Amino acid sequence: MAVKPIRSHRAFFLDPVLLQGKESYERWRVALATLPPETKKRILAFVSDGFRGSKLIAKEHGWIHQRCHFHLLMALIRRHGKRSYRVKGVGVREGLLGVVRILLNTTDTLEKRKQTLKAQRLLSHPLCPPWIRKQTIEFLRTLDDFRAYLNQPSLNLPTTTNSIESTGKLIRKATSTARTPESVLLRATAFLRLRKSITCNGKSSTKLRQ
Repeated sequence: MAVKPIRSHRAFFLDPVLLQGKESYERWRVALATLPPETKKRILAFVSDGFRGSKLIAKEHGWIHQRCHFHLLMALIRRHGKRSYRVKGVGVREGLLGVVRILLNTTDTLEKRKQTLKAQRLLSHPLCPPWIRKQTIEFLRTLDDFRAYLNQPSLNLPTTTNSIESTGKLIRKATSTARTPESVLLRATAFLRLRKSITCNGKSSTKLRQ
């Protein structure tokens, strides 16, 4: 986990938490319970990759929830480049991807309504693949979570979790030769304390600096 001050372009790492099992709502509650009280009471928003329970966690703490744009787009284009992607329903797929990109960024209310209606038409097309239909329906249902950075511009929210994802890869490499959970945690903690922070720009960074 990392925390980013509103007017900063860097996120500062917290000490890691090591838990057994897969990522889940319950384990995230345990991890968040380790936040220093003085830090926790200053948190206004929560940026996540949309893991199961992330919206509930934000609601329980009274935090604004911003979901990662990158994870969404990757889910929608995961088969891009494969023959099955190009041959069947390519127009529907590309159309929905274009709609999603606009809805992620537009500040025009009429355009937002227009693109939402277009998405609904494309979703009803017989060549729309089930997996992209499911992703897009979920996106439309939770649209405000993807647009929190627009709805709350004063918070200068980042729209991806990429900085944390890239750090996670480095931690896995740094702990790859550790043989016990205790040594994994010690190495991960030392790694993050030495690294301290990472670049993490919010979408409103330029405006806030002016």
